[in-house]
Amino acid sequence: MAERRSSVLNKHTVQRWDLDKTYLVSDTDSLRGLLRIPFERARDKRTLPGVTALVKQLRRSGAENGNTTSVNFVTASPPQIGRAIREKLLMDGLEVDELRFKNQIQHLVRGNFDALREHVGFKLSELLQSARAGKRDGEELLFGDDWESDPFIYSLYADVVEGRLVWSRLEGLLTRVGVNGAGYLQSIRDSVAREGPRRRVRAVCILRARPRAAAEFEPFGRRLFWFDSYLECALILHALGHLDAKGVVEVATDIEADSAILGHAMDEVSGRWAYLGREHLTLARRALVIAGLLETSTKDASWWRRLRVHWRVATKRSPMARMKESPPLPDYDQLVQLWAHRARREREAAAVQAAE
Repeated sequence: MAERRSSVLNKHTVQRWDLDKTYLVSDTDSLRGLLRIPFERARDKRTLPGVTALVKQLRRSGAENGNTTSVNFVTASPPQIGRAIREKLLMDGLEVDELRFKNQIQHLVRGNFDALREHVGFKLSELLQSARAGKRDGEELLFGDDWESDPFIYSLYADVVEGRLVWSRLEGLLTRVGVNGAGYLQSIRDSVAREGPRRRVRAVCILRARPRAAAEFEPFGRRLFWFDSYLECALILHALGHLDAKGVVEVATDIEADSAILGHAMDEVSGRWAYLGREHLTLARRALVIAGLLETSTKDASWWRRLRVHWRVATKRSPMARMKESPPLPDYDQLVQLWAHRARREREAAAVQAAE
């Protein structure tokens, strides 16, 4: 008789990070910018405000709660810049467990310029290979931006590793997206078929790098959280139970946030979703006031809701209650049209043709 696996996942968290425009300030929206990246030195590369502190504090906060953490990066940048990237991450004081690159130079040499922009096949393949090769069950936090297709890729990845998206359905979506390279398709198919450690994606965290309407994120469902700064991201992760109040203070201190900035971030996060309220930020707010970073405010949740959050945290639970059931699958037919690079390019071409 086969051994029955426990329904409780190991206390391990995987942070999966995109690099350009998510961790690093990068110019990837022009061919000139792409060509400049391989020649940048580590000291020339800049991180987005607060992101390094957030990575470190997530690991520390998890460790103090008895959790292990791994930090993995996957980037569409070429492996030729690997040395500079590793030096930069070392300069930032990060412990990185995995770093995966895309061979963009190979695509340039072959004149395959479409492949420079279409990252779905590459990124999904790398994410799945990494997950299947893992040694531990656990939860994952996915970090990206909305400049290209990160929300779409991460959503596909989450539903594949959770066993909710079968190959026959996935193959059709990838074909429509424009993943036509046999190598990527075969790699993804092999990864879908393989078993690996059980993983649950706790949150898809997306930095809004474009002036995009909030409604454009809604089709992804409750698993996706978007934000405009890493201070907002820290508050979201605090509500989810992955970052303690001390971690929020450290991120706020790192970006030198004043009371006005903090108050605005709290208002934004607590007003963005019906299921994340001011009460879920109770402990973070108190810690920021004690640290002298935030002024006391009358804008707060009721005492009963705050008391309930204190009780949840005291009993080793997250400030915000977890979803009892898995969310329904997103409408991927709609998401292909909204988020795939090929679909965006076709819409832009049609608009130009209509204007002529």
